[in-house]
Amino acid sequence: MATCIVCGSTSSAPFSSKNGYQVLRCTACGLKYMYPLPAASISGDIYDRDYFEGAGKGHGYVNYDEDKEPMRSAFVKYLDHIRAAIGPKGRLLDVGAATGYFVALAKDAGYAAEGVDISDHAASVGRAKGLTVRTGVIDDVEGVFDCVTMLDLIEHVPDPRAVLKKAAILLRAGGVLVINTPDAGSLVARILGRNWHAIIPPEHIYYFDRANIKCLLEEAGFEILKETSIVKSFTFKYIFKTLHQSMHIPLFLKVSSLFSHKSLSKISIPINLHDNMFVLARKK
Repeated sequence: MATCIVCGSTSSAPFSSKNGYQVLRCTACGLKYMYPLPAASISGDIYDRDYFEGAGKGHGYVNYDEDKEPMRSAFVKYLDHIRAAIGPKGRLLDVGAATGYFVALAKDAGYAAEGVDISDHAASVGRAKGLTVRTGVIDDVEGVFDCVTMLDLIEHVPDPRAVLKKAAILLRAGGVLVINTPDAGSLVARILGRNWHAIIPPEHIYYFDRANIKCLLEEAGFEILKETSIVKSFTFKYIFKTLHQSMHIPLFLKVSSLFSHKSLSKISIPINLHDNMFVLARKK
């Protein structure tokens, strides 16, 4: 039986069917979630080398580090908010660190930064850069941190409630948790409905709005200090690859391949559809 992880309701309605997976909408709190969860989503097996280098299976990145580079200014803004909350130094854990892109930026900014990622391939790439990125999940981490970040992560994990509670255990009193995730309650998401580009099972399992993410955070012992939407820049190859994954229109894949050529691959534009939410919360 499908049960909502936010409110516990077993009342749901079909929302979308995509990539061979079903997405339901909780009729009580509005949370959208994939059901049932395939084994690969639970084990993390979908996050193999192809996910970070090629996206040939229909989800993931053409090249993770290259795709993230145009978003550098957004990550710098994340760090600005973290600095305002905890100061210029401290111990930071990036959960879902992938190849360590944000770990490196946080380290350069003066934080004792480390990461954890379920993909051994991605974590090993991070370690090859000289970064502290362990293979595993948040439950494998011990210690005390001033900041825990979950950037484009919470929508991927099978049990967000448990992940948030573990983050609270790892944080010192007054430490902060930073989340960035698609906003299913945004105007764009509501207008596009099942055609919203962020509806991409099995990669994205949960689709939160600001109300239901707040419920989970408060239950885990956090108070929200800031909610906003931060603009990101994307390469054209990433944009059209994402559109292809969402809409399955072959032309978009061809255009993405066109922009994969070296001379065009770094062309990017800033986009803010206000359908991503940045949340900074303090451990009570």
